Amino acid sequence: MTELHLTETGHGEPVLWLHGYTMDSSTWHPLWDRLPGWRHLGVDLPGHGGSPALRPGLTLPELADQLAEVLRASGARRVVALSFGSMSAIQLAFQEPDLVDRLVLAAPTLAGTANEAAAKRRYQQLAMLYRLTGGASEQLADLWLQSPPDIFKGTERHPELRAALRAVVARHGWAELGNGAMDRLTADRHTADQLRRISARTLVVVGDQDMPAFVRNGELLCATVPDCRLLTVADAGHLPLLERPDAVAAAIAEHLR
Repeated sequence: MTELHLTETGHGEPVLWLHGYTMDSSTWHPLWDRLPGWRHLGVDLPGHGGSPALRPGLTLPELADQLAEVLRASGARRVVALSFGSMSAIQLAFQEPDLVDRLVLAAPTLAGTANEAAAKRRYQQLAMLYRLTGGASEQLADLWLQSPPDIFKGTERHPELRAALRAVVARHGWAELGNGAMDRLTADRHTADQLRRISARTLVVVGDQDMPAFVRNGELLCATVPDCRLLTVADAGHLPLLERPDAVAAAIAEHLR
């Protein structure tokens, strides 16, 4: 049985939610409040929230196996994922196509594709700061939220959201900066053949002000996944589901139905 921590709320058909890097399932509550009639199951990914630390050597296929266990145990056949969570969801969807009927991928992240150069530099800066400070979470959180890269830039228009996310990020343990666990987890490469194996009806969500790499990922997914459509959210950056929950709730509800 998987050790991943689950947060559950609501009643109805179950939906599995996968958060972004350094976040946890608590970030979903504003959107869950706008999606009544579903049983929302938020997974804290390894090294995040209430889940165990990210084990060095854990691979993306192994993480997908853990998520498949959650689907089987809960009966959920719908998955919504954001950014880093979307990479895990993509792996799950082609690795276990019979388990996923509906898929929402926001700020889609493909393993092995070129990332924003500024994001790579920031991760290197975080690793250096981790070593210098022994993992001072407040300083790491402040550095992570800075732009560029523009991961959190869209939250500047939403001060309450930004403050809430900063509090979540400041709780993150950051151990992966010291043991290199993220390097192995993200070492795989998603191929076009794998994407074609996704049988779930897929909705890709991108902010119109997101970074170019993620816009390209969305276009590639919709050109490759057999049943896929693209939703571009106006006045949104890299975190459209969190930045503009009112703008996306109806489209997500329709897609999940």
